[in-house]
Parts: sequence; structure tokens; C-alpha cells
Amino acid sequence: MELADQAPDPPWDPWAALRARPHVELRFAPEAALTGGAMLVSGPGRAIVVLDPALDRRARRCALAHELVHEERGGGCDGHGLPEWLDDVVARDEAAVNREVAIRLVPRRALQHLVEQRGGLGEGVAPWEVADAFDVDDTVAALALSLLAAAPA
Repeated sequence: MELADQAPDPPWDPWAALRARPHVELRFAPEAALTGGAMLVSGPGRAIVVLDPALDRRARRCALAHELVHEERGGGCDGHGLPEWLDDVVARDEAAVNREVAIRLVPRRALQHLVEQRGGLGEGVAPWEVADAFDVDDTVAALALSLLAAAPA
């Protein structure tokens, strides 16, 4: 079977991932807006993901994915209350988590397929089209496109 004949990998479902982690509790609180819309509070054997209830459906999905990836990696850190000299470490960690979220929610093969379809029509693909196709926010969509463009063919 040719690679092109295979169905693209389905996107990761953060809601299913949350259900599969009984040690992770989900809460909604407006205070999460202070950290960009979501935060992870974790301790030994337990974690709480807090989402801002004002997030729309796509942003909520992406924020949950982001915090679950942090939880997988051993917890998150938004940099609040840390010494300034750790800013670069925090930025690298956040960038790595953002990349992983984009890769999981917008699988490369499926995105490549969308781009090839549109390219066959002589059109490009805008981030909003990726957002619509993969049910992600514009930030994740734009990052997924940039990762695809930067990846070797």
C-alpha cells in the first residue's frame, strides 16, 4: 500500500486523554485568565487543570491539550514567581509544549494532505482554514503550518 493511500493519523483527543487520567481533575475558574486561560496545579499523584470558563470551545480544547502535555512532562511552570534568570528555561519549555500540542492536534500527514489538496487547486492554506479543519484555535493552526513548512519533505 502506498503511503498516500493510507488514511492520515487522527488528531489526538485531549478530552479522551483527560478521561484516561483519573488522577487529573478538571475545574473551571475565571482566575485561569491570569495565566493565559489555563493552568496546571500538580502534586504527588494528583493534578488539577484549571480552565477559564470564558474560553471558546476551540481555545478550551487547545488549552486542555497544553496543560495535559505539561502534566505528562512532569508539571508546568508559567514563570510566575521564578527568578528572572530562569525566563529562558521557561520559554523553551513553553515552546516545546506548544510544538507538541500542534503536532498532536494537527497531525503532519493530515495537514500535508490538506495542503496538497488545496495546492492542487492552485490555492494556499490559511491558518483559519487549518483551525476549521482540525478544530483548533488560530495560534495552534499557525504553528502547525510553520512546523510543516520547516520540516524536511
